[in-house]
Amino acid sequence: MKLTVNFASQGRLLEGTLYIPDTTDEIMAGCLFEGAMTGATAQVVDYLAREVSHQGFVTLIMDHNYFGDDETAPQPWESPFKRLQDILAALHFLEDYGEVDKNRIFAVGVSVGGEFLAEASRRTDILKGLIFVESPTDDTRNRVARLDIPSIVVDEAHLETAVDEIVLWARTLFNTRREEHGPVDWNLTDE
Repeated sequence: MKLTVNFASQGRLLEGTLYIPDTTDEIMAGCLFEGAMTGATAQVVDYLAREVSHQGFVTLIMDHNYFGDDETAPQPWESPFKRLQDILAALHFLEDYGEVDKNRIFAVGVSVGGEFLAEASRRTDILKGLIFVESPTDDTRNRVARLDIPSIVVDEAHLETAVDEIVLWARTLFNTRREEHGPVDWNLTDE
């Protein structure tokens, strides 16, 4: 199910798209998706959010303050501080949303969206995990090592595979008890 939702950030009302799985009666993990500057990866982010939701997760994407209705139009500027505040407001929205387990919230960042989410993870304990969707030109792997929460890098080259990796990683994150299996090194990569 696709819903349009609103929440406040910096005295303004933001609009978001919330995807909720159609067949479930349980409280689910929630995921915030964050794209590139000025919404340039909107189609990729929307596809990923929709497909991950079909796998049993509540997903949220949002239109930031000052992005405007037409995301294809060039935007004159972007304030990193204001964008970070919008992300934090979206995380609080997910935390308070009745169908989301507030102890199972993670985020997926595409391109520079991952950088903003990494900074958000340093400012709040809402995020329990972070997935970076990396394009061939990104240098994401260096940022992953500096996070205090579990994280992984997923290749954006094949979006269907990226969806599978996001879902598998999130299910593993929230279903693995560290006490039983020992510490998990979430920063391992296949190189």
